[in-house]
Amino acid sequence: MDEIYPRVAERLRQEVDTLFASEESLKARFESLFPGLPFDRTEHWGGIIWKAFRDCWLEAGPEVKGEPTGYDRNVVLKGLAPLLDYSLFTQVMLNLQSYAGMAYQARDAEADIRKLQEEWPKDSKLRPFEPKARMAKEASTEEEKRYNLVLSTLRSLRTISGFTPQISFRVSPKGSTPALADSNNISSLGIGADRYLKVLPGLKAFYISWTLGGSPAMVEPIGATGLTGQPGETVFHSKDIPYFFHSKSGGEVLQQVLFARRAAYEVFLAHDVVTEACIILPRMSSVLTVSEANGASVRKAFEDLRARYAACPLEFSEEARG
Repeated sequence: MDEIYPRVAERLRQEVDTLFASEESLKARFESLFPGLPFDRTEHWGGIIWKAFRDCWLEAGPEVKGEPTGYDRNVVLKGLAPLLDYSLFTQVMLNLQSYAGMAYQARDAEADIRKLQEEWPKDSKLRPFEPKARMAKEASTEEEKRYNLVLSTLRSLRTISGFTPQISFRVSPKGSTPALADSNNISSLGIGADRYLKVLPGLKAFYISWTLGGSPAMVEPIGATGLTGQPGETVFHSKDIPYFFHSKSGGEVLQQVLFARRAAYEVFLAHDVVTEACIILPRMSSVLTVSEANGASVRKAFEDLRARYAACPLEFSEEARG
């Protein structure tokens, strides 16, 4: 079997390279599998990516055909990681890895919301329960930090009631901002959701986090090279990714999501996913890892990231942040 897994990983690399070539290639695959449904880059991709992996396994795998196991998937993912850039790899990884070892649970979300309302100071000028309340970007006071926590908790409680391990993560073609989103919205959960995360015995949740908007520069705008993009677009280049990104928003979100994906990629590489339990979830300003309780591998990834991106103050937390 030693030669089979690299062969499947290479075949899957080719498949991913073709599938993610453009918006049109993603749309064509979606419509071929779900005729009649409107094209969506978030819904159903867990199944689509699994089918792509399964087809590659049946084509390039053992001569005696059989369904790939979870072990097979993990070995192929391990071999696939160095064959793809971190943006594409994390999109594949998120749609293939198992989430059975974790769950978000709020037994009585409404009761928790009422308790938060009762405990919030009546004389505060900050109002987290207003429908249009927004997070304080620079939370410098204790009141602002508590406001952000309460607001994050409120948003989390409205999301986690629908959690299921059957999740589909958003895909983006080469050159587009690889957004962090999923069918269950767990990619948007903030610090307020940490205490509702439950993991299997022997596992623990770990967080590598940083200030929102404080991620290092992952791409740089390119000069007059003839690649001007469409009107209103800026073209960006990364030394670690072999294609250009096009952004209409100035690249701020692109920088943030690429750093989150890079951090998740490094966490993956630090684990032996064949022998270690490992679930990785990148978000806009953090990477959640559910892994062995001693956390040795995720700690190593954190130290490596902190050394590489010294200008970005990274924080490491166990079980919950804050």
